[in-house]
Amino acid sequence: MIILCSTPAAADDTSGGNGGVPAVATASPGDTASRDPTAAGADPATTTAATATGQPAEPGPRYPRAVIARPLTLPSGVAMLGLDVTSNNDLSAMSGAPTLGYGITDDLEVQVPYTFATREFEARGSLSVDVGYKLLRGALDGKLEAIARVRGGYNLLTQTANPLMLGVHVQYNLTDDLAVITGFPSTQQLSIALSRDAMTGARPIDVSLPLGLGYQATPLLYLQLDTRLARLDIKDSANAFLFSDTTPVALTATYNLMNALDVHASLGTDLSNSPGDAVSFLVGAIYYAGKL
Repeated sequence: MIILCSTPAAADDTSGGNGGVPAVATASPGDTASRDPTAAGADPATTTAATATGQPAEPGPRYPRAVIARPLTLPSGVAMLGLDVTSNNDLSAMSGAPTLGYGITDDLEVQVPYTFATREFEARGSLSVDVGYKLLRGALDGKLEAIARVRGGYNLLTQTANPLMLGVHVQYNLTDDLAVITGFPSTQQLSIALSRDAMTGARPIDVSLPLGLGYQATPLLYLQLDTRLARLDIKDSANAFLFSDTTPVALTATYNLMNALDVHASLGTDLSNSPGDAVSFLVGAIYYAGKL
C-alpha cells in the first residue's frame, strides 16, 4: 500500500518483526476514500457530464485518482502490490513491508502484509491477513462509509501468533476535500493477544480509539494526520490517554503519480515522550492492476 503501506492513525505495533521501528501506524492510499466516484476529486479525464444531446454521462472511475474519493475496499478484480520501507530516527532499526491486496467483490477485499527487518537482515518476519467487508457505503448523502475489518497473523521469527484485531474502518467526508477517518487496516480498535508475552506471560486485551483527518490538497495530492485518542484496558493491558500518557501523531502525504501508481511518505513521533527519539520515517509506493 517503494507503500504501502501498510503502516501512518497512530497504533500499537503488533507485528513483532519490524526491527524496533517505533509503532506509528500510517494510512496507505488504499485505506481512505469517499463514496461517490464522480464527486470532486474524481479523475476529470474519465468523468464526463451528460451531453447536450441528452446522452447519459459516462461512468466515473471505479478507483479515482483522488484518495479521498476512493472506496475503502478495492473494487472487484483490482489487485494491489505495495512496498514500504520504515526506519527509526537514527536508522538503527529498519524494516521492509511488502503488501498484496485483492478486491474479491466490490464489497469484500483481502490484504496480506509482510514485515521483516532490513538493517540486520532477517527474512523471517510477521505475516498478516486483513479482511474488509462493506457494512455501509453511500450513507448520509454519500458522505459515510463503514467497513468491518478483521486482522490476524503469525510471526515467523518469534514463532508466536499476532494479536487478533477487530474493528470498523469508517470515513465521513465533511466536505469534498476534508474527511474524518478511523480504524484503517492495522489500527483496528479491538486487539486480543493470542500468544503470551515472553516476559510477563500476560495476554493483553484492549480497545483503542484511532482518529485521522484527511485532506485532499490538490486533485492528486492527499494528506492525512493520524493519532490515537486513547487505549482502554480490558485485560492485562494499561490505559493510555492522549496528552496525559502518550500523543502519537503521524503525517502522511500521498501523491498519485499516475492512474495505477501511488507514492507516499510519512513522518511519525510521540509528542509526549521524547519526540525527537521517537521519530520514525516511512516511504512507499503502491501499484494497482485491473480496471480502475
